[in-house]
Amino acid sequence: MENMMGNVAGKISAQEMIKANTAAEAAHREQIENQNKQYEEEIAVLRQNAKKLEDRLNNIEDVLADLKTGKNDAEKTTKELGTAVKELSDNLSDRFNKSDEATHDVGVRIYRNVQASVADEQKKQLDEIKEDFKRQMESIRSEFTVLVRQLDSMQRANRAKNRGLMPLTVIILLATIANLVLIILRIIGLV
Repeated sequence: MENMMGNVAGKISAQEMIKANTAAEAAHREQIENQNKQYEEEIAVLRQNAKKLEDRLNNIEDVLADLKTGKNDAEKTTKELGTAVKELSDNLSDRFNKSDEATHDVGVRIYRNVQASVADEQKKQLDEIKEDFKRQMESIRSEFTVLVRQLDSMQRANRAKNRGLMPLTVIILLATIANLVLIILRIIGLV
């Protein structure tokens, strides 16, 4: 009986460990989500800065357009500056596009890794629970078999001696079976 109670206590601590693991996974998932939010905020700041730079570049292009009305040398310089500004703008656009793609790829990779990690951990925990349940069921079966054998031997020995113990023995057997069913229901989690 003490062995069965020890198994129940071990099951409770195993359930607490499962809850603790689930909480740790949730915390890890929340940390990753917070980190992704931080990256998105940083990207938003970079885009705002890029917009400001594009506005400044547009202003520079407007100033250069005004200077084109001047001398021929000024027109040549303006064209060169316009080309440089365009190249710089294209370069910045390309870099922002590459940064967006890289950030997206990293986010997808992190999500997939976390998802695979959680699935693997859940499978491991489920396998451990199944294995523990099998061991406990085997232990209960063996204890029940021993009890049945002891009861059977006691019945044989007492048949000749005392017929008044038979109802008591049946009541003890029924109580033991009821206790066994209760333990199984607790292990399964129905009670």
